Amino acid sequence: MTLPAILAFWSAIGIAGMQPMDEDALADTYGQAIFEVTDQVVNQDGGADLRMLRMTMGARIEINANIEELALGRYWRPEGTNCIGGANGQVCYNNIIPASYNDNINWACTGNPCGNVGLSDSDYLSSEKTHNVGEMSFFDYPGGFEPDGGVDIKLRDVTMGQIRDKGNGQYEMLPMVQENPYFEFAFDETSGARKLVGFRLGFENTLGYQGNIIDVISGFIRPTITADSKLLGLNVGAIKLEAFLGGARTIGFLDKNTMTLDATGGLTGLLVSDRESLIGQSPHAQLFPVQSIFLNNTPSFFFSVGTRSIQWSPTQGFSPEITRPGFWLNLGGDGGLIAETQKGSHPNNYFPGHPNHSVYSANENYGDVANLPSWSQTYRNNGY
Repeated sequence: MTLPAILAFWSAIGIAGMQPMDEDALADTYGQAIFEVTDQVVNQDGGADLRMLRMTMGARIEINANIEELALGRYWRPEGTNCIGGANGQVCYNNIIPASYNDNINWACTGNPCGNVGLSDSDYLSSEKTHNVGEMSFFDYPGGFEPDGGVDIKLRDVTMGQIRDKGNGQYEMLPMVQENPYFEFAFDETSGARKLVGFRLGFENTLGYQGNIIDVISGFIRPTITADSKLLGLNVGAIKLEAFLGGARTIGFLDKNTMTLDATGGLTGLLVSDRESLIGQSPHAQLFPVQSIFLNNTPSFFFSVGTRSIQWSPTQGFSPEITRPGFWLNLGGDGGLIAETQKGSHPNNYFPGHPNHSVYSANENYGDVANLPSWSQTYRNNGY
């Protein structure tokens, strides 16, 4: 049989064997693709359900990067009266959920000033309960402090990953690892047509260190914090707590209503008997000194923007807190956000010669390097 005849024979067999598949057969068929698309309806607390369209990329991202400034959401927010809780009622939740969703939701922040940015210098002090330097002004920290009440999120000197000095002029780059990035869109279909009301960008898993100067933030931020308790300058045990430090345009104050306190180490019970006593000893803003965070295989890291409060779909079994109108950052809620507040300040991710190397090189880098993410074998070189 000649070659053209063989090709014609097998082509005829292939065509004859192809049959259309119905919907049930397609639903039972699995394959591999770089993108996964899900379309679902998610129930909303106090409002109409929203349809969520998510596109997930099956990818592993190993990144070592520095961002000089990240500012999101510079626009006017009306004043409001929904700042409750925390030290002197300074926690701005922006959590008024209307009976029915519409685009006239109260976007208010707080009375004066918005998000408690622009307070007296006495509020901008680190607490000795959460940082080794004790009560030091935020303005005196490396990198300085630039409070800004006109933006939802403002982070400076953002680092993803870190470098390690191996000696002899050699440095190793340690990446932050993020797996399965996704985009998700929230649609309101109550009018009979799809109306886009929210968008978020996140990752199904994040592992590694992130550094940042937090000038102001809007979001759900709930870190796990372990701090040494001191009596007459001597360590007498550790205090472990989980605290919601977020809100709308906030610098983060402790709130007894949203804090879980475990003060069982050593003699700490004599100094911190309850949540009120801890707040009394740490009445200052808490977010700025948290310049190093460890994301321990967490699915809770995402940015969102929306015209209303939104309950997003679960990620890897984790259902996040409701995001609020405007730009919003979710960090924590699953126990995977660890605040490294007493090991130093900002992790160093700058090589010699960079202007920030001299600013942060005195700080120790964090954690057991053997257990930190490292570059895939594909990118290994010179024994790194």
